[in-house]
Amino acid sequence: MDQVNEVAIVGAGPAGIAAAIYLKRAELHPILLEKNEPGGLLRHAYLVENYPGFPGGITGIELVELFVEQLHAAGVSITKSGVKHVHHHDDTFLIETDQGRLVSSAIIIASGTTPRKLGIKVSASIEGTRLFYDPRSIPLRGNGVKKRILVIGGGDIAFDYTLTLLNWGHEVTIISRSEPTCLPLLQERVRNNGATIHTMSGPEEIVEHREDILLRCRRNNHVEELPADFILVACGRDSNTSFLSPTLKKCIDNTSDGSQPPLPGLYFAGDVIRGPYRQTGIAVGDGIHAAMIVEHYMRTRPVKP
Repeated sequence: MDQVNEVAIVGAGPAGIAAAIYLKRAELHPILLEKNEPGGLLRHAYLVENYPGFPGGITGIELVELFVEQLHAAGVSITKSGVKHVHHHDDTFLIETDQGRLVSSAIIIASGTTPRKLGIKVSASIEGTRLFYDPRSIPLRGNGVKKRILVIGGGDIAFDYTLTLLNWGHEVTIISRSEPTCLPLLQERVRNNGATIHTMSGPEEIVEHREDILLRCRRNNHVEELPADFILVACGRDSNTSFLSPTLKKCIDNTSDGSQPPLPGLYFAGDVIRGPYRQTGIAVGDGIHAAMIVEHYMRTRPVKP
């Protein structure tokens, strides 16, 4: 029989890290699973200015490093493994990972979000080589050569990514289907740092042309072609729940804040449940909130003879 763990946490972003720290201090023994580097989307944030404790702001990567340092100080390690499938059976959660199967009495889903695809015609050879969904995946840094980058999107994340790329010394153009929906201060900073913004411009196709890639957009009933070295897509994100069984996926629709789980032992925290309200402070609070409820559940649940 598989050993039953007390609590498993899927995702080592701010929510998962905060939950793990709380549970460890409560003398439970969480298993924290993460297939990528810890920190989630926070790793890509140009400057975090609305997280208390840092009056001058702090870069996303620096804040992640502090989170991980505190996690390790609490005695929690990250198990680097991707979660393939989670389902519920006989009052336990069965977790299929890259490294085998885990069984847990309770589980916190803090798996964040995945980028939304463009939904336009794109050559297969471009995906992952010249078309990307986060700035740190683009092979840019360290070569000293300025690249032309098109960022598709009009929200906070698109403009935040643009500031990162501008800071690295690249030429950036933002393509937005409508007027930008980002914070006005982000738009001002982007313009002041030399980026170009094309609004009311709808992407229709991405093709290769000699050494360039071309983004074909429709703007004012005219098609325009914008050449680039790379394209970065930041046009929305969806909850990362593909690994959950159909029954567990239904639970997320009936969970507003994690405090009233539709299935005992199952909890959600952070961006995976917050829709457009993706903030580090919200994620951290969610993680602690879920961990407190998990602690109560583990202390009071009936134990089978």
